Amino acid sequence: MSKRYNRREFVLATGAAFAGGIITGLSGCKSPKPRHTTSSAVPVTGKVIDAHLHLDATTIDRCLTVMDQNHIHYGMNIGIGGEQFEAFQQAYQPYKDRLGMMYAFDWQSWQSDPDYLSKTPDLLENAIEKGAHGVKIWKDLGLTVKDPNGDLVRIDDERLDPIWERAEKIGCIVAFHTVDPVAFFEPWNEQNERWEELELHPDWSFADRTVYPTRDDVLEQRNNVIRAYPKVRFQCVHGANYSENLEVVDAWMDEMPNMYVDTSARIGEFGRHSAEEGKAFFEKYQDRLMFGTDRVFRKDGEVQGAGPSKIFTREEDQKFYNIHWRYFQSTDIQFEHPTPIQGSWKIDGIGLSEKALTKLYWDNAFNLYGLDRFGVT
Repeated sequence: MSKRYNRREFVLATGAAFAGGIITGLSGCKSPKPRHTTSSAVPVTGKVIDAHLHLDATTIDRCLTVMDQNHIHYGMNIGIGGEQFEAFQQAYQPYKDRLGMMYAFDWQSWQSDPDYLSKTPDLLENAIEKGAHGVKIWKDLGLTVKDPNGDLVRIDDERLDPIWERAEKIGCIVAFHTVDPVAFFEPWNEQNERWEELELHPDWSFADRTVYPTRDDVLEQRNNVIRAYPKVRFQCVHGANYSENLEVVDAWMDEMPNMYVDTSARIGEFGRHSAEEGKAFFEKYQDRLMFGTDRVFRKDGEVQGAGPSKIFTREEDQKFYNIHWRYFQSTDIQFEHPTPIQGSWKIDGIGLSEKALTKLYWDNAFNLYGLDRFGVT
């Protein structure tokens, strides 16, 4: 039996610190020519950018194999820090037209080094100079990160302003994984719809209000930063971590044109909405939504967005990716979503327009990451 690893164990093992409008001025962005097909088992663009992957220096070949087998032409390794960042930065050099990377801070270093925070802007700029596309802010900021005095650090803490200011100055992306699904902030019992997932990952429960702030408060902290830095482009992962409520995400994206959203590990939640509501959302914000899976690659265990860790067969991976194409491209009804551990409900396909699909699968990530600079074609 394959050994199980949860996402937090993967992040620790890889040295990471946890879990407006159309971009202009970029040249050379040529969308893949759409393939006219009625099959939802193939993305209409033929090739796709996955804006949300996790891997390390030892799993590059495995990752590329799975990508090649499932129409993924380019993948973003989103959030890797410490020694593993340096190792990956060296190892991926021959594959910069296939893989990108985002840096991650090690907030724990602040405990042993009181000056760590003052070093973070330079650490970020150094990572960008080494090829990183931006910085990933994991969910520990706002939930568990404490300063040397033992006080919980808010995302909008003014002491962090130099980080956002440097990001603005050097023009890099800031990706936010803020909080987690609504169910993770509700009582952990058998009535919780994500009981099975919390059983597998008990440390993902943030229901204790004596320990953790409210979910809405932390999300507002994130949004305060996005509002304060309109020139910085923010990638809000996992459907901006509120795919349960598209009306809220719609309002955020309407208010903050520098907010971009990826779909990683949230097809199940997106698919709970009616096909009409889902399609309307993806069509309306077709210039700022990006395809992502949250696929994790590790030598001794992998994750398909959510669920137990194992090494997946080619057939299992094809099923995982094909469900994504089916959701976005077909109007099929009541089929299984790609991360069933997140809930037992079925989803309906939203049948997006070819124009919206091309942007979702390719254009938006290509432009946001400036992939013409890296020889991506």
